[in-house]
Amino acid sequence: MNKETCIECGKETVSVIPTDAGFVCYNCYAEKKNPPKAKKVHDNEEARIQSEFFKHVPLFFPKLPEKLLFAIPNGGSRHKIEAANLKRQGVRSGVADVILLVPKKGYASLCLEFKTGKGRQSDEQKEFQRQVEACGSKYVIVRSATQAIEEMKLYLY
Repeated sequence: MNKETCIECGKETVSVIPTDAGFVCYNCYAEKKNPPKAKKVHDNEEARIQSEFFKHVPLFFPKLPEKLLFAIPNGGSRHKIEAANLKRQGVRSGVADVILLVPKKGYASLCLEFKTGKGRQSDEQKEFQRQVEACGSKYVIVRSATQAIEEMKLYLY
């Protein structure tokens, strides 16, 4: 078998496809036929805001029982099998990012949904908010760590 040079990548190989312009290796041909999907760029701004919030909680609420304020790890990328397993185990889409299980001022709990300045609730998040408020809990959308701390102060004091 004769080795040919690919006109796309310049590699010599016997695995080529002849074209009018010259030879194309199978790898370059397949890449043109099925280009790799562009990776989604995930905005980590919400995660950054939430992390900053949790960093400041002990400073502003030193007596708060630490196990009663927690994050719900619903976001992020997961393999299909892992996502299916989590769903079977009770993970629900739309649940608020952070929940405080301390009843105050007539509310059963406080749910905080972290959003960026332009972030909007999904339909699942709106339904969660509706159900939470119908059961007597407070639900707040926050767009900064400072706002989340202020909402906690309003709720607790």
